[in-house]
Amino acid sequence: NESAVLEYQCFYERALAEAAFTSCRDVRLPATGGYAIDTMCGRYGARFCTAQRWLDFQGDKNNGLAPLQIDFQLVANGSELG
Repeated sequence: NESAVLEYQCFYERALAEAAFTSCRDVRLPATGGYAIDTMCGRYGARFCTAQRWLDFQGDKNNGLAPLQIDFQLVANGSELG
């Protein structure tokens, strides 16, 4: 018998998600001169990307980048779960 994780939910404090997104959004790809976030936010591109959209794309197994489905749930800052 073998078990495997195929999908999971990740509860992420909104402030941490926003900080991670902010630290990435102005990074440029030298080869194109464009923003790296353009390729990391799916159909929204850099202009319409948000922290939630960025995480949703990173956790989407259908985009060929994520090894499994990750459902990122942003929670209010200081919230305690469970």
